[in-house]
Amino acid sequence: MQNKELNKLLYLFLGIFFSVSLLLTAVEAVAFNKSSYDSMFRKYDVANATGLEYEELSEVIGDVLDYLKDDREVLDTTIIKDGLIRPAFGERAITHMLDVKKLFVNGRFIRTISLVAFISLLAFIINKEHNWNVKLTRAFLRIASINLFLVLTLYILMQMDFYKYFTYFHVIFFTNDLWILDPKTELLIQMLPEGLFFDTAIRIATLFIAVNALTGIISYIKNKRKNIKSKVNI
Repeated sequence: MQNKELNKLLYLFLGIFFSVSLLLTAVEAVAFNKSSYDSMFRKYDVANATGLEYEELSEVIGDVLDYLKDDREVLDTTIIKDGLIRPAFGERAITHMLDVKKLFVNGRFIRTISLVAFISLLAFIINKEHNWNVKLTRAFLRIASINLFLVLTLYILMQMDFYKYFTYFHVIFFTNDLWILDPKTELLIQMLPEGLFFDTAIRIATLFIAVNALTGIISYIKNKRKNIKSKVNI
């Protein structure tokens, strides 16, 4: 009985570490894809909303992404407006971006820990189980199915009312209201409209779904082959 419970825990944590590392990898892959921002700026006519040229917007978002990746110590980007060199972002936005940066730095740390834990646990199971191939195939099929169900549910909720769940995200992950910025005066909110965040969330969900779907299909095929082979042997 104890061995069964231990095995359940092992596979439970395997699924958690796999899912967390995959999700955070998807977030980083999409969030730091500069070319996608350039295309979305044009989609949402951000040049008209900000009064900046697309080349300038590309430079500004490049600085923001470098800052969030911790490749830039201070977000001191400047722009030329009305013939004068001015700070691109206000003090409130800069302070909020410091909070966002901490989120990404912590996310990378959690992803690394989860990935190491996943690989270690996978190696332990392979070394411990004599029929690990069959058990892991079934485990990954379950993991992929659960992840697909959860993300597809979230996808539907976002389609119904993205602003509601986007607000929930900020309330959960931030301890202040600095994320509430004035769209009339703050460049950060002008260049990153709600639609852009929606598209980004959908791309993250799509990437996560695609990898889980592939994992599920491979696991299903392998499990099916194992069952056919077992029947033939009988």
